[in-house]
Amino acid sequence: MPWTTLVCLPADTPAREFEAAAAARVAAVRLTLTGLVRHFPAGTRWRRSNLLLPYRGTAAGGPIARLELNEMRSSAHRMHWYRWQVWRQVVAGTPTARPFWMFLDRHRAAPHRYELARAKADYLAQPRISAMRVYNAFPHRPVALPTSHLEALQLGADSYAHLGWLSAVPGQQLLCPDGTTLLGQSNDRLDVGLTYLEHANWCLSVLDRRDVLVAAVTEPGATS
Repeated sequence: MPWTTLVCLPADTPAREFEAAAAARVAAVRLTLTGLVRHFPAGTRWRRSNLLLPYRGTAAGGPIARLELNEMRSSAHRMHWYRWQVWRQVVAGTPTARPFWMFLDRHRAAPHRYELARAKADYLAQPRISAMRVYNAFPHRPVALPTSHLEALQLGADSYAHLGWLSAVPGQQLLCPDGTTLLGQSNDRLDVGLTYLEHANWCLSVLDRRDVLVAAVTEPGATS
């Protein structure tokens, strides 16, 4: 399954070597770079030579000073705030729901007594989940309500909007500047996601504005 992996490169990396340097770093942690993704808003009208795949205000990477990370975070904060307002109306009157991982854990603890099909059926039978799925079925809905966001949405508007801010930049995985520490979120559990976002955003906060970020599409590589 492809992942968006943010790769941190040192400031002295030549622009012509951004992609190759990112590929070498992900290979060192047993991943394969299969492409790049225009993950960042960036000013692409001038000085395009030190941006990766610049196109209509977006880029797949470049020096942090050229990437509009604050804009990314603010936009994600606003979008999450708006999504929560929609969600609140959609699920009004429904009881708090349990995320799927709770049903899955119960199945794994007693697979013969509580089968996976039963776990899925019990999860989907919750009125709050049903309300979200009904809304998501509309083809022209203004915003989707991912059921994987259930735990975060149930935290409230402010926490959910702040989560949007935190999740805007890091992607699904972050390869830290040391080239060996790969951070990621292995499942949809909120506690796992928060741990990843805490470490990833701390890592980003200590980078210099001359350091380079590359948004790579990666897959597991061959293991020896």
